Parts: sequence; C-alpha cells; structure tokens
Amino acid sequence: MNVVTLDPQLHIQKKRIDSLLSVVDDLRKKIEDGHVTEFVVAALDEDNNVEIYAHTKDFLGGLGMFEMGKTIFIKQMDQ
Repeated sequence: MNVVTLDPQLHIQKKRIDSLLSVVDDLRKKIEDGHVTEFVVAALDEDNNVEIYAHTKDFLGGLGMFEMGKTIFIKQMDQ
C-alpha cells in the first residue's frame, strides 16, 4: 500500500524502521541457515535505555562477543 503524506518526518521514520527490520531479518536468515549459532545484540529503546539480548553457550563467550562488537563499532566511528 502506498501512502502519500506531506510530513517528511513520517517518511524518515518509515525508512528508519525498514532499516532496523532489515538488520533483524538478515540475522534471522543467518540463524535459520545455521551460519549464526550465538549472538549478542545491544539496542536502545525509546526511553534511551540500553537493552542487551544474548544467546550464548556461556557468560564469558557472550562477554567476549559484546566486547569485540564494541571495539569494532568504536574503530568504525574513528574512521
């Protein structure tokens, strides 16, 4: 369904939601295909609270993945 609106914020919000769901869909497909066996995801909710979702074999593995993700994110922001 195509919706026409004069409010550009709605268009921006729709693109942002589509982008977020694209990441989730990609992760879901990789899990279903057996390429991803463990994961750690950090998310920010509408109240600016950080939520961390994890499915790991053990605590240390999850902590390690979280730290690696943090390091990669920081390095990308510095470039």
